[in-house]
Amino acid sequence: MSELNLRPGISLGSYPQKQASELTELEQNVARFFQQLKKRFTGKTHSQKYITRRINQYQQALQESSEQELTQTIRQLRSKLHRQGLKKALIFKSFAVIREAATRTLGKSHYDVQLFGGWLMINGMLAEMETGEGKTLTSTLPACTAALAGIPVHVITANDYLAARDCDIMLPLYQRLGLHAAPVVDGMETEQRRASYASDIVHTTNKQIAFDYLRDRIEMGDDTGSLRFQYQQIQRQRSDNQSPLLLRGLCFALVDEADSVLIDEAKTPLIITRTIPNEEAPETYSDALYLASTLFIDDDYSLDQKTRAIELTSEGEEKLTALISNLPKQWRNKRKREMLVTQALSANYFFIKDKHYLVSDDKVQIIDESTGRIMADRSWEQGLHQMIEAKEGCVISELREPQARISYQRFFSRYLSLAGTSGTLSEVSAELHQVYDLDVVKVATFQPSRRTLHAERIYRNEKQQQKALIERVSELYQQQKPMLIGTCSVQESEQVSAWLEQEQIPHRVLNARQDQHEADIIAQAGQQGAITVATNMAGRGTDIVLGPGVIKNGGLHVIALSRNESRRIDRQLYGRCARQGDPGSAEAILSLQDPALVQFYSSAMLSVLAQLAPGNKPVPGFISRLILRLPQQKNEKQQRRIRKQLMKEDQRLQRVLAFSGKFE
Repeated sequence: MSELNLRPGISLGSYPQKQASELTELEQNVARFFQQLKKRFTGKTHSQKYITRRINQYQQALQESSEQELTQTIRQLRSKLHRQGLKKALIFKSFAVIREAATRTLGKSHYDVQLFGGWLMINGMLAEMETGEGKTLTSTLPACTAALAGIPVHVITANDYLAARDCDIMLPLYQRLGLHAAPVVDGMETEQRRASYASDIVHTTNKQIAFDYLRDRIEMGDDTGSLRFQYQQIQRQRSDNQSPLLLRGLCFALVDEADSVLIDEAKTPLIITRTIPNEEAPETYSDALYLASTLFIDDDYSLDQKTRAIELTSEGEEKLTALISNLPKQWRNKRKREMLVTQALSANYFFIKDKHYLVSDDKVQIIDESTGRIMADRSWEQGLHQMIEAKEGCVISELREPQARISYQRFFSRYLSLAGTSGTLSEVSAELHQVYDLDVVKVATFQPSRRTLHAERIYRNEKQQQKALIERVSELYQQQKPMLIGTCSVQESEQVSAWLEQEQIPHRVLNARQDQHEADIIAQAGQQGAITVATNMAGRGTDIVLGPGVIKNGGLHVIALSRNESRRIDRQLYGRCARQGDPGSAEAILSLQDPALVQFYSSAMLSVLAQLAPGNKPVPGFISRLILRLPQQKNEKQQRRIRKQLMKEDQRLQRVLAFSGKFE
């Protein structure tokens, strides 16, 4: 690490970033293999005990120092880091100074496990730290150390709420160290973004920074070589001597919730578009929806729920030909009419209101299924978004034409140094190493976990699931135990809310409709008797603080009502309880009508499984685990395949664009 130059300057230019590899996939795998061998035989690793001992030695001398003396120490450290870079001895000193400054400003001192996690990240690794172990505080160690060395630092997390919150919480520490920090979140104007990116430490999300990078790439224009590029930037300096670019390059990134950002988000490319006139009249989409409604499944078209594929039969094609006689001329085009009708069928079958999207202010807004949050800047491609708008009776928006695109795999691979942390990395460690060349190291917990996991219960239908849930909630409410009830969609959360209202059980709902009240709802979720029904918004990064008397009462209890597409996301929900050594418990109350099970198992198989749950009893435990795991394993494999295919397509486009002399 100490040999790396990560700062903008003469050697790396004003916009540093890693150059894309020109090796083939096979050559990259061979090179990675030999690199791993070299690390094993020549790389020197340090134990947590050694690292913490060295840091503690430096900190002991700081504990008795005055504020003025500490300020002088910070200045001297900053000067040495600027001159010598991230050398091991200076990193130890920096961690000691940051730890002492955090103790004085935040009232929090980094635990030994956090020091080890920070050490892993400053050395370009991923630290797997259990939920509630203080990953935000841990990240200040590598972030502040790099910033003190003059390296622009990007702290990247999964959503705007967490980015703004973390920056605000850690701001006193940054200021004590003489560092400037700012968030970059949705809704900020261009000048405000540019000013924030000029800070030493920037807290933002993967979407914000990747799109801003694409905007910079559009501004850069053709790739005519690094020297030529530097000259172009000098020529483009504005009258106020400010660069037209937003970022200062891709130098050093710390990714919080790394598996969500680097894996879950990586299956969709990022595309910057511009609006173009919509050649289709609004009536075209309405006509397509009408024609789709006249077709019958199996007779006129086949539908595969698992692959989300729709195909017209010959009878369906003939039926459409007979129905278009009174429609405009454009419907005479066989290929176009079949595409529009197939798209209308997809809009009806595969895109469900309050699950995949919300309708707000006469607009269709996409919901991120892994986080439960609205993606205000996203739209579906090739007219699908407009078809769903017509389906919901909204004003038809303009079409959008791509200007620039990039995948997360390609974007994050351009950072000179990339590291991060999460509580759920083990399951995807192989993919993280293969795609990003990142090693995952598990960090021990500060205190033993006191989480109690109850066996999953799967009932034969939703009615029995509802009854079991109400009985369980009523039981725990009598004990005044706080509860977090996890659902997979807005629709499901509101349905559960209706069940509780029928029983007159007080509760609050957190989903994409209440995102502006998120902080207040989370602040109350750990109080005695509090019941919170939430989507995955209450999963990653959410710290539910327990109120008075709750710890003695067993802590927070989490109830999952559906299975997510990945077991990592399930683990994140369970991780809301029993944090930092507190007690807590979690369980799953499910039904065989869960969408994940219905899509995976045939109706005949589900009928057989239902026979294993006679009366009001759930399916036996050992069978439940198998029933739940198989769909997730298949889905995880399918998602890996999608990400791999996207990466290959990105590499192909890179070669084509490189041949034409373009950046993206």
